[in-house]
Amino acid sequence: MITAREIVSTILFIIAILLPFDMMANGFHWVYLAGSLLFFVLAYLIWPSKKKGQREGDNWVVDSLEFVIELPIELMVGLFRFFVRVLDH
Repeated sequence: MITAREIVSTILFIIAILLPFDMMANGFHWVYLAGSLLFFVLAYLIWPSKKKGQREGDNWVVDSLEFVIELPIELMVGLFRFFVRVLDH
């Protein structure tokens, strides 16, 4: 089951990356932008994260994929927290 979640999450992440490139080639569409954000979030939620205790074992390929898949969401959450702290003071 963990392998299936890793595969689905990786496919969703690849789609999330390809949608903005398609948007650049064929013109801006809000649907592509929203779809890309949705696929990033779904890939993050489906991924069996080591941080959450859902995956054990050490495999550098899977660990690298985990870093890459979790990076966009972690950056967005970090930026959101930063702006909340700045606006709160």
